[in-house]
Amino acid sequence: MDLLERRPARPRSKSLRTALAAGMAAMATVGGCFAQVDENSLKAAFVYNIIAFSQWDHPPDDPLTICVQMNPALLTAMGTLQAKRLDGRRLLVTDGSMPSDCDVRVHGAHTSVTPAADVLVICDACQLPNHTSAVALVREGNKLRFDVDVARARSDRILLSSQLLRLARRVL
Repeated sequence: MDLLERRPARPRSKSLRTALAAGMAAMATVGGCFAQVDENSLKAAFVYNIIAFSQWDHPPDDPLTICVQMNPALLTAMGTLQAKRLDGRRLLVTDGSMPSDCDVRVHGAHTSVTPAADVLVICDACQLPNHTSAVALVREGNKLRFDVDVARARSDRILLSSQLLRLARRVL
């Protein structure tokens, strides 16, 4: 009779996170195909997956607002995330003109950003630690990778999944 008992179904979010981890690993090793993929679209996919593996102490309300404070091409690529949902919340992408409304802030190395509690700060082309960013997108040859500053994320009250940390190039 034990053989006929059904196991409880795995939570959908766990299988979704596993699939996202596999996708993130595949993106991190794009290698020779990097030239075939628009760099800003790849960065947008990285940001989406980083957010998917992040947990706020005080979960953001719907919508989860991503502020892009850098080049217009990345803002346009990030706009493709507008139709997506994470944990039941819809994503809203803005230009960052209202930084107090941001749940995630994406900025460039030369953009001044003030860290804030409950805001995940992701920097494109920064060196960590930089005292503001929890995650840095890093170009390594023809690959896109990311570094993580766990202490910065913790001080901003953001928990980063161990699955995300395993995929990082460097964890501080």
